[in-house]
Amino acid sequence: MPKRFQAARSTNAADLRAEFWRAPDQALLDRKTTAAGLGYTVGWLEWAATHGGGPVLTKIGRSVRYRKADVLAWLQAHSRRIHSTAELARHPEA
Repeated sequence: MPKRFQAARSTNAADLRAEFWRAPDQALLDRKTTAAGLGYTVGWLEWAATHGGGPVLTKIGRSVRYRKADVLAWLQAHSRRIHSTAELARHPEA
């Protein structure tokens, strides 16, 4: 089992976002760090964990962790690149 990535505990979003992106792909990150890295809220990650649709999570006892590689794979699968918002009107389901 990979070691949990442990950096100095940060409290502001910019530090947490930087911690997310500095972590190795196999790192297990907490919800706060994962949310900051994705630009989502902790509440949304909690909602997605119970309703489905979010990144794969790992339970270790009572703790919830997200493997960075799983989060990046989810982000890749659930995002798309566009050149203009006009593209959204032409292809709303793409």
